[in-house]
Amino acid sequence: MVLINKKFEEYNTECDKVDVHDGEKIAVKLLNELSNSKSGIGLAAPQIGITKRVCVINVKEPIVLINPEVIESDGEFIFKEGCLSYPKKTVSVKRHTMIAVEADNLDKPMVLDVRKSGNMDDILEIACVQHEIDHLDGITMLDRKYVRPTYRAPKKYGRNEKVVIVSKDNKSTKKLKYKKALPLINAGEWSIMTYSGMGPVPQ
Repeated sequence: MVLINKKFEEYNTECDKVDVHDGEKIAVKLLNELSNSKSGIGLAAPQIGITKRVCVINVKEPIVLINPEVIESDGEFIFKEGCLSYPKKTVSVKRHTMIAVEADNLDKPMVLDVRKSGNMDDILEIACVQHEIDHLDGITMLDRKYVRPTYRAPKKYGRNEKVVIVSKDNKSTKKLKYKKALPLINAGEWSIMTYSGMGPVPQ
């Protein structure tokens, strides 16, 4: 059973490492719990009361990470996240656009990079991996809540400059010229995805 709110917070701590064999057993439990969820795409061991460094992600395909560590990261984007342990809550969080992750059950580092993609599954996956590894470090999305600066000069886009826009519900993205994106943005249903620490959106 997935722990929620105050019950989860009893287990919200920096987790201990575990050997791969025991980690795989925990991963099976996590995947079973995740399969029973209607909307979850990731789950970490402390969310089921086990303070070990194991988490699973299932966006495009199941990913199991045992004793994961982010060894490299670059770029940033703002993404609205939810959490099975905080039902009905969503917060905006700053995540990296590229990460390399080492884990004891992987032969080589796993590299995820959305700097050249506006694909929503890729964006969900990289955000989820960071979210779940945070859980193993005793960090929740509430701890990482992004507060927009009180003032930020808007970036000026050329009419033919390509931008990535994201739907209001964070379920879809489109990459198109700014002049075509502007009516959708003005209608309030889409917004330009915020990137920083990286080059322009790929053409």
